[in-house]
Amino acid sequence: MPLKIVLYRIALYALLFGVNALTYGGNSLNPILDKAVSGLAFLGIVTLVLFYIDQPAIYKVAAWLLFLGVILLVLESKYEYNQYVYSFFVIKRFAYCGLALSACYVASRAGVLKIQYAVHIIFGLYIVNQLLLGQIFSYAITSETRTTTAPESFYLIIPFLYYMVIYAQEKRIIDLVKSLAVFGLIVFLLHRSVMSSAGVAGAVILMMAGLGKISSGSLNIGRTLGFFALALIAALPFLGILATIKADGFMEQIAGIFSPAEDNTGSWRLEQITYYWDKIGDRPLLGWRYEGYDRGEIMENEDFPEKGTIIHSQYVDMLYNYGAVGLAINLLIILGTMGVIYFRNRTLSTEQAVLFGFITSGLLFGISYQLPVFYWGFVGLGMFYGLNRQPVPYSDEPDEEDDYSSSHESTSTQLSV
Repeated sequence: MPLKIVLYRIALYALLFGVNALTYGGNSLNPILDKAVSGLAFLGIVTLVLFYIDQPAIYKVAAWLLFLGVILLVLESKYEYNQYVYSFFVIKRFAYCGLALSACYVASRAGVLKIQYAVHIIFGLYIVNQLLLGQIFSYAITSETRTTTAPESFYLIIPFLYYMVIYAQEKRIIDLVKSLAVFGLIVFLLHRSVMSSAGVAGAVILMMAGLGKISSGSLNIGRTLGFFALALIAALPFLGILATIKADGFMEQIAGIFSPAEDNTGSWRLEQITYYWDKIGDRPLLGWRYEGYDRGEIMENEDFPEKGTIIHSQYVDMLYNYGAVGLAINLLIILGTMGVIYFRNRTLSTEQAVLFGFITSGLLFGISYQLPVFYWGFVGLGMFYGLNRQPVPYSDEPDEEDDYSSSHESTSTQLSV
């Protein structure tokens, strides 16, 4: 395999897995993680220009808007603070979504990345962190003792959807069982935003399968729902065991999904959204940017930093810091990618369907949390698969290298359409 292909694959895996604490033993304060996120964000800004010519049309529009926004932030910093980069924190958070463009380009040159590989990596990271490092043994099925963060649990939506899509394609009950088992793990980890996002994404997959969008034949929804009912009955013994342990606390966490105003963390997010919404109205177009950064967490929580904000919601964070323009760029990339995947393909391949569902789940997850940086890598991967149903794999046979090169060039040409 050529060294160039190897380097592109490393870059792609860095975008998908190198920017989350799950890869660093669950330690969100790992200095390497911080450097990796900042470094890739900087490279993402650079590649807005370097990879521009090879981007699909929608991403070219986004690249223009993002690069112009970064330039204006730099000029504002120079004018207001007499330094070109007063806060890279402000710049990189605006540019995180640009990593979708980087991932799309890198994926076109990295050879095949089956979504199954991503599933294996996610499970491998969970086994290392939760079992080998012993984190799960301190978990008492309460929100206070959770051993994963919401973004880490968000990764599990990918294997959940993967097995569901395989079930829709091949109609094997064992694949549905695997999908439900992963969803059970998501519930067990007690991140309600991830549960809700997974549930909506799963419903989207089942709906598309019922319409024949995922396989040549439509899925029997009645049979599927019937199996769901049987699975619930089979789970009753586990629920009985749970009842003797932490039933009240567990059910209280689940109930918070349906009544956030009465839940501690849910009511806090609701209060935060309401509070910031008034500030958003003062600067609705371009947001507060550096001035908002200087003001820090204006709700005056002692656990928050002196500068910068910790706004839970992606939507509120974008609107407060970068205004309607910042949020519109985010949505252009997300919805544009979903549109390409859905409308350019009569039926969706495994990769296309899983990534479509995962990208959809981010729209709901973003209500409660800021979108993880790795999410944008999967969005870019979704655009690549939306334009290319099945990339041509690299072959180690010397006599096929020319065939790969010509196919690779064809893929690159498709990408720029």
